[in-house]
Amino acid sequence: MTTGLKVKRQILLMLAVALVVSFVAGCGYQLRGSASLPAVMSTTYVKGLRAYSALVDDFSHALRMRDAVVTTDPASASAILSITANDTEKLVLSVDTAGNVLEYEIRQTIRFSVFAADQQVLLPEQSVSLSRDFLFTSTDVLAKAREEKLVRRTLQKSIVNLAMLRIAALGR
Repeated sequence: MTTGLKVKRQILLMLAVALVVSFVAGCGYQLRGSASLPAVMSTTYVKGLRAYSALVDDFSHALRMRDAVVTTDPASASAILSITANDTEKLVLSVDTAGNVLEYEIRQTIRFSVFAADQQVLLPEQSVSLSRDFLFTSTDVLAKAREEKLVRRTLQKSIVNLAMLRIAALGR
């Protein structure tokens, strides 16, 4: 290939990239980022079903990522995030002709509400539910157990993010 042809291809490639970038920028597309919380949630106490659970930790982390102070003393909080339910189900999606499980679905549902320090309801009880499915192989039980744990962890983080979007909508 000649040098002139290589240069022309590079120029065409750069023009195509510039065209795509200008189109994406011109249509108003932007990354979502993290939504800011209402001012009343600047200092929040997370009240869970169990004080030291992974769900409480995930909510606390999500609040800190949105510049809220998470306190362990409900008396010093300006808002209380109350987790009233956390239900997880593992359902069989498919089996083979011998009755062996091929695929599972994990479904998690949480219910939560937000109160101001004076017990005024800021966000009435909300329910968020998500499910994920994964393939199962009886010959690789240990790997599939790790995969199930990872699916459960990812599912919970996604649910917390959806809940935080609902909480952030309070400030709008």
